[in-house]
Formats: sequence, structure tokens, C-alpha cells
Amino acid sequence: IRPGAGGSEAGIFVGDLLRMYQAFCKRHSLPASLVKLDASPASKSTKSSHLDEIQEAILEIPHPGVYGVLKCEAGVHRVQRVPATETQGRTHTSAASVLVLPSFPDQGNDEGEKAFDDPTSDYHIPASDVRTDVMRARGAGGQHVNTTDSAIRLTHIPTSTIVAIQDARSQHKNRQKAWQVLRAKVALMRREAREEEKAKLRVSVVGVARMGRGDKVRTYNWGQQRVTDHRSGCTVNSLDDVLEGGQSLDEVMESVRGWQRERDVEALIADEEAAAKRGKEGR
Repeated sequence: IRPGAGGSEAGIFVGDLLRMYQAFCKRHSLPASLVKLDASPASKSTKSSHLDEIQEAILEIPHPGVYGVLKCEAGVHRVQRVPATETQGRTHTSAASVLVLPSFPDQGNDEGEKAFDDPTSDYHIPASDVRTDVMRARGAGGQHVNTTDSAIRLTHIPTSTIVAIQDARSQHKNRQKAWQVLRAKVALMRREAREEEKAKLRVSVVGVARMGRGDKVRTYNWGQQRVTDHRSGCTVNSLDDVLEGGQSLDEVMESVRGWQRERDVEALIADEEAAAKRGKEGR
């Protein structure tokens, strides 16, 4: 989860979304661990001094089938409210982006090793394509943070994708986690590139298109206590329950999964029509 447009308020909204997903996991008895939290104290103009501006938060939920439940959350989430940083009482619009990645077995697992070593796998990344930087961890954490070169930054050179992990005291653990996140990100980019090519073909045939993770997917309106998902059209007037990971969030997410299933059926039909069209052109 990362802040988008909106300055300090966007960073604060990232914290709201993080707590929402943590509460959702707790209510559904899903294991959730905070892999990375890059936060800084809110600006002096913030009314509530306890709020933090979060630059990036990574939440790992290692449970079978949970990707299918949460992948509907990917995209840009927009918030409309009077920010804690606002002194004139004006409503601002800010945003945060949510990226949902499928988790993959650690390299110690046989299945993971096969996928990592298979050049045809989305998770395969040659070591020569990655630059590794070792540095001292920064931020809070006591004397150890500033005296040990435990932080790891990996750069995937072909895509310029950067992953930096410093949460663990052990350099080995940080390196392992950084590789796990990097593989997931690169794999997603490869799948999205294929989906984009398919989407272009579908649009050329029957006009079927999908919303990508860069599209605005949901709006949280504080003044009206309303949450609206722009894909399914679902609106609930129980903002607090949504932010607490309650049943209202379940309702919104289920509506999006239904929308996604309909788009998948349309995509299958479009693929069949595209294949038929190519067959006629080849004759």
C-alpha cells in the first residue's frame, strides 16, 4: 500500500487502509504479518499528533486461497474528507494505491526451487539481472539499526524495479524477504504485460476492456459516511464498518468479485471470437 496524490493526507490514508486490512484478517482468522512499514511522524500542521505518514506498507497473508479473496482490492483507493493536516475545514481528495501480489513458496520449498530455476516461469529471475546493495538500516530501532549493515536493496535492472527491506536484524532474513517480494512484483508485471496484450486484442474484436491497477476503484467519503466501488457500482453507507474490516467490507468485496467473474466470462467469449477471426483470416 503506497500513498498517491494528496501529500501528507495520502500517507495517513495508507495507515487507514492498512488497519482496515489487518482488522479484516483478524475477523476472518487469517494470519497477517507486517513485512515492511516505512513511516514517519505526521507534519507539524497535523491536528492529531499520533498519526503517521506511511510511505509504504507490505502486509503478508500466508493462507491458501486468500489471493482470490483479496485480489479485488488492487487499484487506486480515493478518500474525500477534511484532513488532519487541514486548518481551514476544507474537504480534500487524496489517494493510495493497493498492489495485491500472489505469495509464493520460499526457496527452501521444492516447488519454489523448480519455479525459480525454470526460465519459462514468471518467478524466474537470473542473478545477473539483479543488483544488490547492502547498507545500514535507517529510522527507529535502537543502536543496532545504525551500526549493522543489515538492510538490503535489490534492483531488477531490466525493469528498474527496486525492493528495499530493513525490518529484520539479520541481513540474511532481509535478503530472503527482498527476493520474495521482488519475484512477486516481477511476476505480476509479466502477467500484466500478457493481459494487456490480450486486452488490446479483445477491444479490437468486441470492445471488452478491463480496469487495471492504476484505475480509481473505490471512493471513501467521510462527510457522507459512504463507500462506493466504481467497478461493481456497489455503495454502502457504513464507512466506519468498512474501515473496521466488518461485514460492509465483505459486501463491497463480494460485489467486486462478482463483477470480476462477469468480466472473465466476457473475456473468454472475446478470446474465442478473436481465435475464430484469426482462423478466418488465415484461410
